[in-house]
Amino acid sequence: MVATQDAGNPPQARPTGWERPSWRIFRRLFRLALSLPEPVLSGLAGRSMLKPGIPALDVRARFHAWFVTRYGRSNGDAPADKRLPSLLSLALLDARPPASVTCRPTTVASPAGPLPARLYRPASAPARNAPILIYFHFGGCVLGDLDTCDTACALIAEKAGCLVLSVAYRLAPEHRFPAAVDDALASFRWVQANAGRIGVDPSRVAIGGDSAGGYLAAAASLCLRDQKAALPFLQVLIYPVLEMDRRGMPPTPFDHNYPLTRGDMIWFSDLYMSDIGDAADPRCSVARAERLAGLPPTLLVQAGHDLLHAEGAAFALRLEQEAVPLLRLDYPTLPHAFTAMSGGLPKARAALVEIARTLAASFAAGELVAPIQES
Repeated sequence: MVATQDAGNPPQARPTGWERPSWRIFRRLFRLALSLPEPVLSGLAGRSMLKPGIPALDVRARFHAWFVTRYGRSNGDAPADKRLPSLLSLALLDARPPASVTCRPTTVASPAGPLPARLYRPASAPARNAPILIYFHFGGCVLGDLDTCDTACALIAEKAGCLVLSVAYRLAPEHRFPAAVDDALASFRWVQANAGRIGVDPSRVAIGGDSAGGYLAAAASLCLRDQKAALPFLQVLIYPVLEMDRRGMPPTPFDHNYPLTRGDMIWFSDLYMSDIGDAADPRCSVARAERLAGLPPTLLVQAGHDLLHAEGAAFALRLEQEAVPLLRLDYPTLPHAFTAMSGGLPKARAALVEIARTLAASFAAGELVAPIQES
């Protein structure tokens, strides 16, 4: 797929990166190494990511982290230095999108101008009144593009039997808070306004994303509730970022784990916010909202080896206490960003399929429900 330019961000060089001979050789060598027996992979990866009393990180994820931190990290700290290398490193584990899903480039109208987007439609989706998931990619609101979540969006569309709209929101530091939140809100309103034209049931419009994308979905839901506007059918929050001021956060066992470290989070938040005072705004740090009651039903997905796990668990407790319908999916042996690892980690693919099946069951039931377990 060809990367597109969002409203105001410089074009990213991802397609060029994909075609470089050096990248193709790098990826081929990694995939070859990934086929080694698990004890060999474990020996190469070492024990630095094993935590006492915590289920072991998937061995292929451990090897990927060791390989990338040794051979594939970027050399600079500027966003332009990190955007391509960070995404290519994660793409080592990504799969090809399923061929049964069609992907159509489109644009979403917003006050800032048209936002590039992709509309995924599986063969099983009805031509009219189809459910839809609006999806925002990960990347700390600084990195990422439509290619970042291409396979994940197509796989969810295929397994859930729903449309998926992936939107390229504006990135920092070119566009700081609240630009990305405004784009998430505009995306939901655009789907509501164009439901008939794109064949969508306006009563079954879900909103979601992973990491920063999960944050944007939660922030948009919070804004819509406060504006007493129509709410999403449900929100799908996959290891969401819920607090932007990372310097005051307590340490976790995963603060130095690839692909998301405490230092990475501070780098992201410093670029995203214009001032540390922005973190006090619930649109920036959703966990600081005075109340969560009235938010849409929430599917909260967590990775066990993730520094965001504890704040996600605390958020889930608040949702339960404030009577927000909640369903949690927790994957104790997977790392942050596993949605981009379905080609190399069977457990990551299984997790994406379970997320999609939960969506399918909920769309069919008209409420958030767990899927019937396959025998």
